[in-house]
Amino acid sequence: LKSFSGSNPHLSVFFSVCRSVSKEHREESERTKWALVMSEFAPICIYLVISPLVSLIPLGVPFPFASNSSTYPEKLSAYECGSDPSGDARSRFDIRFYLVPILFIIPDPEVTFSFPWAVPPNKIDLFGSWSMMAFLLILTIGSLYEWKRGASDRE
Repeated sequence: LKSFSGSNPHLSVFFSVCRSVSKEHREESERTKWALVMSEFAPICIYLVISPLVSLIPLGVPFPFASNSSTYPEKLSAYECGSDPSGDARSRFDIRFYLVPILFIIPDPEVTFSFPWAVPPNKIDLFGSWSMMAFLLILTIGSLYEWKRGASDRE
């Protein structure tokens, strides 16, 4: 290109104009790309600003209306189902109190992971059917095991 532009002054002007137009076009293209990227991320940025506000505003609204005049000792004590607090708070609990929530954990993933299986039968392939059957079999074995061990029995 330099050999052409050196021999003919009109060509050198033409090539310099082409270079400047090309540079302006590249800069405009980069600005357009940046605007496109920012327009795609705008909802995420708005969400990141609004979410903390939605959770922090309800926490801050009561402070101007709250008063510190009610410092009665009864109001500062622990509430234990209407009775006076007594004894050590670190007493031992019966294991059955822990078993109830653990036993309720089993149906939760069963229901959650069964939702994708609720599609028309012609939409699920053989692998999907067998994997769901294996999942349900494992949960059934776990339920039978806890039933045989008497985990849900009350004395």
